Amino acid sequence: MRVTQLSSQKKNPSRVNLYIDNEFFCGLSLDAVAKFGIYQGKEIEEKELEKILVSELKNRFLQRAMSYISRGIKTEFQMRRYLKTLSIKKKGSWFENIRDDQLQEILDEVMNKLKEYDYLDDEEFASQFISSRIKNKPRGKRVLVSELISNGVNKDLAERKVDELVEDEYDVLRRVYEKKYKEERFTIRDNKKIDFLKRKGFDWDLIKRLIEDES
Repeated sequence: MRVTQLSSQKKNPSRVNLYIDNEFFCGLSLDAVAKFGIYQGKEIEEKELEKILVSELKNRFLQRAMSYISRGIKTEFQMRRYLKTLSIKKKGSWFENIRDDQLQEILDEVMNKLKEYDYLDDEEFASQFISSRIKNKPRGKRVLVSELISNGVNKDLAERKVDELVEDEYDVLRRVYEKKYKEERFTIRDNKKIDFLKRKGFDWDLIKRLIEDES
């Protein structure tokens, strides 16, 4: 096999497209070109090509993962989903042909590196998520737990953190009601209000208590 072309990428001149035997192989940074001594006309073996591709993809996925984390802490589930989606999206631009098992190994190594750096922390994610919700979009414990689970947080951890951080669920319920209905009177016949509060994750016992206090 032979390197038949190294062409600069239009949108990023610090990167080039590598063609092997006149077929696109992958995109490379100029650092990678220098590191592996790649030049047009070079004869290259399949094992070396595989090494180049794996090294380049690890760096690219890790860089994107770091950028994703910079927007806010993520769970392991969210990061795995992000990397998987990214790998599908970038096929054809970052790489062309690679076995599924090779790609999965690359993504697993990126995940391991992120955990090694302590960049993924489900417990811290849960704490920040709950605090933000209580401050900006108050919810009952049931909905908070459900939302955390949907973001990949283990159920036991989700329940524990919600119990730790939501000290007075009744106070949260009252704030949700007052924000929506101001000083309106609340009775047992107000089905729309009751349904609204249930959708926000509050159990009937708490809602009934509020009705009694407001009556």
